[in-house]
Amino acid sequence: MTAPAPAETPAMEAADYRGLADFRYHVRRFFAFSEETTKKAGVAPAQYQAMLAIRAHDEARPMSVSVLADRLFIKLNSAVELAQRLETAGMVERKRSSRDHRRIELALTALGALMIEQLAALHLDEHRRGLAELARIVSELGMF
Repeated sequence: MTAPAPAETPAMEAADYRGLADFRYHVRRFFAFSEETTKKAGVAPAQYQAMLAIRAHDEARPMSVSVLADRLFIKLNSAVELAQRLETAGMVERKRSSRDHRRIELALTALGALMIEQLAALHLDEHRRGLAELARIVSELGMF
């Protein structure tokens, strides 16, 4: 079985392939850093991503498990299990919405807030270290 031919795609040059490969390398390098950093802190990478999503969520309306699933590109049942593990670890509090009892809302505990503050600072430092190189690659790919 062959892949369908792209419609009216301009020919790619060697520099395009290098740019794409370099971009993927930098993204994968960051994810490797993230995995190692979170594991050293005793947190699974998915747990870090969930806590980051909860912390970044608009505080006007609490994060729900279904929104967490959407933000992490995971199935609802996986988000439920992830939230349960975070609750067991003392990082997240789960409660039923007072407006809609079907809705489970998530909030970081004090321990979860401290953990995400520390881990996010490390991640932001790593992003900043690689930002110039990544910006160069994206620019060369004509993405900006």
